[in-house]
Amino acid sequence: MSITCYEMLLKGCDLQKGSILFNKHKLTMAKFIKDIDTLADSLHNMGFKKGDVLTIYLPTCPQSLEAFYACSKLGIVANIVHPLLPIEKLKENLEATKSKGLMYYDILVKNHKVLNSLNQILINCSVSNYLVFRKLFYYLFARSKYKTNQESIHYSKLIKRNKFYDELGVEGKGYNIACTMHSGGTSGQPKIIKLSNRALNNLSTALEKMYTRKERNHEYGLVVLPMFHAYGLGVAVHTCLTNGYSLILMPKFQPKKMNNYVKYHNVTFIAGVPIMFRKMLSYKNFYGKHLRKLRDLWCGGDILNETFVEHIDTILEKYNSPARLMRGYGLTEVSSVCAVNTLNNYKKNSCGKPIPNTKIEIWDDNEDKLKNNTIGEIVIESPSMMTGYLDKENGQGFVVKNKKKYIKTGDLGYLDEDGFLFVVDRKKRSIKISAVNVFPSEIENTVKELPYIEEVCAVPYHYNEKTYIRLYVSTNNSQLNKNKVNKEILEHCQKKLIKYSIPREIVILDNLPRTNMGKIDYKTLQNIGSYDDK
Repeated sequence: MSITCYEMLLKGCDLQKGSILFNKHKLTMAKFIKDIDTLADSLHNMGFKKGDVLTIYLPTCPQSLEAFYACSKLGIVANIVHPLLPIEKLKENLEATKSKGLMYYDILVKNHKVLNSLNQILINCSVSNYLVFRKLFYYLFARSKYKTNQESIHYSKLIKRNKFYDELGVEGKGYNIACTMHSGGTSGQPKIIKLSNRALNNLSTALEKMYTRKERNHEYGLVVLPMFHAYGLGVAVHTCLTNGYSLILMPKFQPKKMNNYVKYHNVTFIAGVPIMFRKMLSYKNFYGKHLRKLRDLWCGGDILNETFVEHIDTILEKYNSPARLMRGYGLTEVSSVCAVNTLNNYKKNSCGKPIPNTKIEIWDDNEDKLKNNTIGEIVIESPSMMTGYLDKENGQGFVVKNKKKYIKTGDLGYLDEDGFLFVVDRKKRSIKISAVNVFPSEIENTVKELPYIEEVCAVPYHYNEKTYIRLYVSTNNSQLNKNKVNKEILEHCQKKLIKYSIPREIVILDNLPRTNMGKIDYKTLQNIGSYDDK
């Protein structure tokens, strides 16, 4: 599609009845659009122009959504990053993306003055920007607890129209980069991915074609997936808004609170990850007649056990809900979802069929197409495909075959005779923790910065149905105190890595096991048990 995400929003949102709920505050869709337009005008007056980069260092909140669409309107690139990214990593990201401005949340940055060294136009956002009740309390709390930055611009001023306000026209184009997002790429190495307006709009259009029910009747999509995740932005936010849903925003996953939203609001759509749905079911307030309102539950981002699917479907059926838990598959390189089950096209253990206008094939190592029911690498051709990786990596990840571009996913699977996709294993070495990509190579390279580390290997392990990181290390000095080594590794990781990448357990070995090829055998380490695996 040739229009921007902003224009797609205007075209598809429910401007009359639509709204966004955030912390018990109701933001009408008309006010939401108005604030986007005013923010766009303010950014323009601050010197932002087409092609510039604005970093959104925010949780899922009205400000992050408005910033994304304001950027789309102006042709600015929205660089969306995790709001808990350590300052050192944030600085690296800002330099890599050539960011011009940074929007941050006041209560998530303890000392705002450290942001001065980042050479950014600073925009300070607060939970009090969109509250009616206890607004002053939240404002004073943030001012007293955190060291504020006098050089930053308050968001509330940017969405306040003055007498000189003159709304800008749309500067962006459909082919412009709408945002940069962060993924393991198709090789398991962290990369910055460029997604265009066109790609995200094509995703929304394709998913809309899968359903015949068009009237939303003031229905809500519950947004728990984070904005910095393609699944969150592409499906939970953009697809919902551009297909007439209202939204309920949850910046932090709280299962009991989430169940109450379903119970007391007209929530019909939820996109989530397996652990999220498991936690929801663990609270009594999940169960009841209110479940009959649910119509669409999508689950992706991690391995989903068929036994659990059958369990939740039985509960939904008991309370006369037309919804069933639908397993899907996707990756950031194709704007998130590329295959999903539906009520009309469903098969157990599968990830469904490709969404409209998307083609999935299975290739061997020679890039030849394999027959049905033959395991190989999953490759995708889609109009929702990324523009490429940032800078020197741009263009990598594509394979041109018969004049068509394909993305090799690095995942292993097969297509059956009916066209359903079955994912077997991950070829690339990356780990999903709470739907966030964690990269063992990044953890290992960070730990190797310590002078006494000889070898290191990060692997996932499971405890209480959650995934954590276990770190195996060997040192070049057998006389070192193991407790001290553990403490120093942990402190180093806390300074350099996002919290999901910080190891929960560190195991020191004399030597790490190796494969026949002489490489560290991470699969053997991954299968070693420990006291808290069970």
